[in-house]
Amino acid sequence: MKRRYIPVVLAALLASGAPSWADQECRPGIAVSTPTESFDLHENGTVTHKDTGLTWMRCALGQSWDGAGCRGVPQEFTWDEAAREVERLNAQGYAGFKDWRYPVIPELASIVERRCFFPRVNRAVFPDTPNLLFWSGMERRGIPAEAYALDFGGGDAGPHAKTVKGAVRLVRGGPWWHPPQMMPSE
Repeated sequence: MKRRYIPVVLAALLASGAPSWADQECRPGIAVSTPTESFDLHENGTVTHKDTGLTWMRCALGQSWDGAGCRGVPQEFTWDEAAREVERLNAQGYAGFKDWRYPVIPELASIVERRCFFPRVNRAVFPDTPNLLFWSGMERRGIPAEAYALDFGGGDAGPHAKTVKGAVRLVRGGPWWHPPQMMPSE
């Protein structure tokens, strides 16, 4: 019985037109990991994280900033489609900049609000964030058909086939994070 109940409820919610970011849950008693004061909010739909110096799009690709929130439906792309979209946005100069890029997983993780789920972000900073996988620029070493993504619903990160559809939130600046370097063997 339970196996049928969950899909029926999920189907009813999706059919109702309720946006996937409508019901954020935050746990009381846990410190805020991404306080609004840690960000400089800009009128052009971007935000700068003071801790990392990175500038983020406040909306996922496919949404547009209207001065108060993100409007529209986030687009989902395969990893390669997203790369072409990054090129297109840079050619246009989104928010006056032409150096937007995929974030790496530690950069995406830096904007995760650890005390909240569905979505795992500070909604004052990143309003209308969907509960979707967000692509990173990190390809899986040794498996070129996979890249890493972070799920902003539950917060898990891991590799996915590049043919999977995911949302994209671009970043500029940095690099803030450098991968660890392997020491040469003697």
